[in-house]
Amino acid sequence: MSDLRERLGRLPLERRVRFLSLLRAGQDDRPAESPTRRERGDTAPLSHAQNLLWFLDRLSPGLPTYNIVLCLRLRGALDVAALEFALATVVARHETLRTSLRELDGGPCQVISPTVPVRLRATGVDRDGAAERRAQARELAEKLAQTPFDLGDGPLWRAGLFRTDEDEHLFVFVVHHVIFDGISAEVFTGELAELYGASVERRAPQLPDLPVQYADFALWQREWLSGPRLAKLSAYWRGQLADLPVLEIPTDLPRPPVFTFRGALERGPLSGEAVTAAHRLARELGVTPYAVYVAVLMTLLHRYSHQEDLVFGCSTSVRGRLELESLVGFFVNMLALRVDVGGDPSFRELVSRVDRVVREGFAHVDLPFEQVVQEVAPVRDLSRSPLVQLTFLLPERPRAVRIHGVDVDFEEPQTATSKFDMTWQVYEAGEQSSIDVEYCVDLFRPETVRSMQAHFARLLELAADAPDQALSGLDLLTPAEHTELVEHWDGPRHHRSARTVDDWFAEVAAHDPAAVAVSAGDRSLTYGELEERANRLAHLLRARGADREKLVALCLPRGVEHPVAVLAVLKAGAGFVPLDPAAPPDRIAGLLADADPCAVLTVTASAAGLPADRSDVLHLDRLDAELAAQPTTPPARAGAPGDLAYALYTSGSTGTPKGVLIEHRAVVNFIRSAQELFDLTAADRVLGYASYTFDVSVFELFAALLTGARLVVAEDADRLDLERLQNLLEHNEISVIDLPPSVMALLEPARLTRLRISFVGGEAFPGELVNRWNAVSRFFNGYGPTECTVTMIVQECSGHWDSSPPIGLPMANHVAHVLDESLRPVPYGVPGELVIGGAGLARGYLRRPELTGEKFVPDPFGTAPGGRLYRTGDLVKRQRDGAIVFLGRVDRQIKIRGVRIEPGEIEAVLAASPGVRQSYVMPWSDSRDQRYLVAYVGAPDGEVGAEELRAFAATKLPAGLVPQFVVVLPELPLTPSGKVDVRALPDPDAVARGGTQIVVPRTETEKVLAEELFGPMLRLDAVDVVTRFFELGGSSLQAAQLIFRIRRRFDVEITVADFFQDSTVAGLAVLVDRQRAARLDEDELLDLLEQMSDEEVERFMGAREGTGQ
Repeated sequence: MSDLRERLGRLPLERRVRFLSLLRAGQDDRPAESPTRRERGDTAPLSHAQNLLWFLDRLSPGLPTYNIVLCLRLRGALDVAALEFALATVVARHETLRTSLRELDGGPCQVISPTVPVRLRATGVDRDGAAERRAQARELAEKLAQTPFDLGDGPLWRAGLFRTDEDEHLFVFVVHHVIFDGISAEVFTGELAELYGASVERRAPQLPDLPVQYADFALWQREWLSGPRLAKLSAYWRGQLADLPVLEIPTDLPRPPVFTFRGALERGPLSGEAVTAAHRLARELGVTPYAVYVAVLMTLLHRYSHQEDLVFGCSTSVRGRLELESLVGFFVNMLALRVDVGGDPSFRELVSRVDRVVREGFAHVDLPFEQVVQEVAPVRDLSRSPLVQLTFLLPERPRAVRIHGVDVDFEEPQTATSKFDMTWQVYEAGEQSSIDVEYCVDLFRPETVRSMQAHFARLLELAADAPDQALSGLDLLTPAEHTELVEHWDGPRHHRSARTVDDWFAEVAAHDPAAVAVSAGDRSLTYGELEERANRLAHLLRARGADREKLVALCLPRGVEHPVAVLAVLKAGAGFVPLDPAAPPDRIAGLLADADPCAVLTVTASAAGLPADRSDVLHLDRLDAELAAQPTTPPARAGAPGDLAYALYTSGSTGTPKGVLIEHRAVVNFIRSAQELFDLTAADRVLGYASYTFDVSVFELFAALLTGARLVVAEDADRLDLERLQNLLEHNEISVIDLPPSVMALLEPARLTRLRISFVGGEAFPGELVNRWNAVSRFFNGYGPTECTVTMIVQECSGHWDSSPPIGLPMANHVAHVLDESLRPVPYGVPGELVIGGAGLARGYLRRPELTGEKFVPDPFGTAPGGRLYRTGDLVKRQRDGAIVFLGRVDRQIKIRGVRIEPGEIEAVLAASPGVRQSYVMPWSDSRDQRYLVAYVGAPDGEVGAEELRAFAATKLPAGLVPQFVVVLPELPLTPSGKVDVRALPDPDAVARGGTQIVVPRTETEKVLAEELFGPMLRLDAVDVVTRFFELGGSSLQAAQLIFRIRRRFDVEITVADFFQDSTVAGLAVLVDRQRAARLDEDELLDLLEQMSDEEVERFMGAREGTGQ
């Protein structure tokens, strides 16, 4: 038995499957009979495999995706007439080569022609030089290969013969996969060689009669695959693939709403030693080399996608009968094989898991992939193939072909198509072995594919040497890659002077004391006045216990008092902690209890929320006499750059506020970097917009006051009224702003003639926002959590942007890494957690040592100033130019029906829709615990509707990312920091979201579709008009039949792609009405409208407007 297993293991996968299927034919519960020749006419049903390809052709017509190309380089004295005879005889022998696929009575069928004319002539190529002529012949061959077939117009093959030299030709045979497969290629070339030789030698060909034809197989297959056999296979695959996730290979480009099939082939090197090692390991583990290669690929995909539940496709033959072995035809089935890589297994264990999955899959190979899809019922999505997005093959090298008097070499033409996101193949050919990847060029760039190939080869080498190593211990990156990712993209190292913020301010104030430092409304203070007032208050605070490492709370209104208080606290040696006077009293009390300040500064108008029993509250508006008695010079103190400057409270995922402690040196480093980055001068006017409890206010305050510029404070009335804010910016000639994108989207940048710097961050935004603002200013996208002193990653956004820009690269004296769960660097383009460090890093959390230790970790790479890193919890990826792209929060990822969703991607698309200024996407569950995507959009003009936005999103996003429900608001509620206030968003309207009741037809068109077409086909008494066809239980074949009936019932042209874009009754009704409306003149339209309800009129006119009439 072990000898048999070893011999089987040496067989290529295709031959092994054929052997096992033949062996199995007599051992299971199959009936003894085999396909036999049937009495039939010139039509026959499609086989199950053909049915799938026919449907895919209807879905994306006019593409050469499933063209198979055979290129034979023929050297020697070629008898062209004999080759033509051989080709004609092969065509006469095999009905598939005389078959077309046509749609009759709403369904497809095979139509077999009795004869097909075959004419083969040698076409000369005219370039000079043998190499040039060969290249020209290859170009002509590729043109033949890239010309699509019309499946209804046979024959579904074409042949060309190009003479490149006196005794050299290139024979090209292009055939559609729907009538041909890999074994067919062996049959075809073998028969062609035998018939050619027989013709030249003037003898009878030695070919056996064909007992059956492909149409006989198709008829037999439909009879054989039924009853208990079908039920058993269906039950297996339903259980095996239940709740199957979508494979999320990180892409370089946004996934198009419809898969394009545009592809390329990247051939990567694989050493002969690696192939030998794979076979050695396979023998050691008692499995086939195929299982070893798949285990390597699963390890690679796990590291790239961070998924533990993976699926790949395996194309395999389903001939399995001696009668079918010599037929030309399409006998291929796709297996969706699911591999669990969870639990960090050893590579040995993973190989065992793969081997088990592969063997079980082959044992259940006979259920056609189309029916597997129907049984599993995944979310139908035009942007990707169902169930399988990546396939792996271990193909045989083409068998040598011997033709009488002619030397034959196989050539492989360049591919320009891709059937899946990726198709991986390992070709074993000694030192010429390779890892070939066919990939979709609208998803991946070639350098990414090359990196993945190199990582595959590295993992194979490491795993073969140490199969008992856990997957996490296999280092994906080479040492050179690791060094580049860890060190190459650090921020520049600049020496910063060791001083405190208040010392720096004193220097600036002394330079020009008469310059205006801060203004708010009709009040202002010069630098001299600000210095003097801050010094007086600092003395008072020192008398009340303010000192190094102590906190003073500030509960102050927006105005000139706040800068005075901040500077006074710093001059006293303490750190400030701002409070929002409008916050609930319980929150204020809780923050005060946690911060334990030595004093609280407020004014009477802002003191209502403070606890009444505190004795340390100082009302600045009641201290005039006491302050006047204090010195105007700063208090004497021995401050240090490492002293505490401020504490800001931020709420985490638990909702419990935590105080973030920032030191003077962090503020000094940040402001110096900002001055250099923005070219700040004393002539600038900086807007003070941010809430004092938000760290952007630190930038606004000190970017102005440590530069000698003017801080213009937006008071509460200005922040709440956008027109007032716009006027404030204009009248005060503001030159520097840092605003939330949701606010910037509502302002008019063209009116801001003095604006120099637009700084934005904190949330995702579309490229359109950049384009509006960088037309009048330098535009910067910034990133920085409170734990890293405002901002530490920046991208200047010049030029035109079609999408949201990256957050950029670290500022001076900072590092930023993209790491996996084990804090290891991930490759370019692969999502990971953003982990940052440097001079701006916070000290930690106030009185939260455990949390500080969890989030602030030792730097394992030894490159971060300060030796620590902060785990942000933000999901990002790094581009090859080093720039970091923000993807969202790790804890904000959404998964619906196996599809992993980044809300930011959807929000950016919706925000780019005309009339929309804000967007926010979140999951919502109904009473049946069904999860949906709900989008909230802010549309100030109220000229955009929910259905219009869904339609817009459907043109930009895959179907799985289009929100099921859209709620349109005049504007989205914001928190004090300018972010969307999720808690204030309204619950989706019961009608819009469908509630627990189905939505019944509302128009005559919906009624016809639901009651006459959907209902009878799906055997439903009632049809929910907003539920997709496949969610109602429909299959691909039923979809094709339904489209045919819709066309006939309404006399409209609905394509398969239209159907997949929105297969609900409501969506199809809009398409039908749109086409019908386009054909009506004014009188006919008026007659129709008079018969409609108001709701029908609204929907119908919306459809007519969609026609542009």
